[in-house]
Formats: sequence, structure tokens, C-alpha cells
Amino acid sequence: MPETDTDGFRSCYDKLRKAAKIDNLSSAKISEIVPNLYLAGRTVAQNSELLSEKNVTTVINVSDREIPHYPQSHPSIRHYKFYPTSDTANAKFDAFLEEAIRLIHESRLHGNGVLVHCFLGVSRSATLVAFYLISIYGMTWKDAVDFVRQRRVSANPNFGFLHQLKVFSNTKAKDFRHRLTSDRCAQMRKSDAEFIKNQLPLAVIQL
Repeated sequence: MPETDTDGFRSCYDKLRKAAKIDNLSSAKISEIVPNLYLAGRTVAQNSELLSEKNVTTVINVSDREIPHYPQSHPSIRHYKFYPTSDTANAKFDAFLEEAIRLIHESRLHGNGVLVHCFLGVSRSATLVAFYLISIYGMTWKDAVDFVRQRRVSANPNFGFLHQLKVFSNTKAKDFRHRLTSDRCAQMRKSDAEFIKNQLPLAVIQL
């Protein structure tokens, strides 16, 4: 019997969940996904010394709890966004997705580090980073999730998030990519493509 779309989602979801290593669930671990784009948990977001070391000037919080007085207590962070998001299958990224992708991309274009975090850096933040990879490089949803997982073993978007990634990759991603064009953008994409291919040789990238 041929595999259906739903079977594909569940197969990917089950594989990711089973492969997660408990010792990698620590929110104190920071993972570089592509140059100047980091994925982590809440603890890293509060580590000013580490953020400075990584040249992180943009922090995006996709969780259900904001860190109190974050901009005031972290003056080196120029851009901070809190997008309230629960780690449930029916939580949606639509309302803030384009803004978040643009913020990540513009920060990286200027040579600045970006941290995307949720509570542990496992589901919500990993999903947003996967959305970014799909948008900028035309990766399939499976390639994007596989790549994020390769860079952060504990990354495990929930089943509903995987479905949103799949729908997005088939509908809106190309439009997003066409809106983010410039000579600097093209150069960064080419450089990132080399990085991605070295880590995940079979990934399909459309520049």
C-alpha cells in the first residue's frame, strides 16, 4: 500500500520523537543551525555572556511565557520579539511568520547573530527555524526538519507543526523567498547553501 501524506507526517514525527536524546533536552545547550542563526531554550536566552560571545543581537521568543523585562536586562539585544505560542498541535504560526522570517533574515544579512528560542529549544523554536529554511532555500519540509535535527538532536516539532511546515512548503514559501531578494541576500544564500550541503548532502535547495 503506498504511503499517504498523513503516513509521511506520522513516520517523520515518530522517527524524530524516538531519536530524541534526553541529555540534549537541556535548555542550556545552544545550537548553530546556519551561520549566525542559533536555536536554544530559555536558559540560553538569559545568558548575556554567551549571547555576546555569539554576537547575538536579535532574540525571538516563541513560547507561552515571556521573560520579564527582557529588553531592559539585556541592553546588547537590539531586536527582541515575543510571539506567544503553545506547544500544541493546533497552535498556529501564521500571524507572525512573515515578520519573524524577515527579522531573522535581515539580522543575518547585517552580519548579526539571531537566537530563536522557546522553553527547551525542541518544538516551537525548531519549527520556526524550519520555516525559515524552507522560505529562504526552498528546502522541502522533510529536508528542513532533518537539517535542524542534524544540527540539534533534540529538535522535535510536534505533529501539528510538521503539518503546517508541509502545507507552507507547498503554498507560500516561494512567495516569501521572492520578497527577500538583493545582491547581499544572493551572496548569503550561496554561502549558506555550501554550508547546508556539507551537512546534509542530499538536501534539495532552490536558490
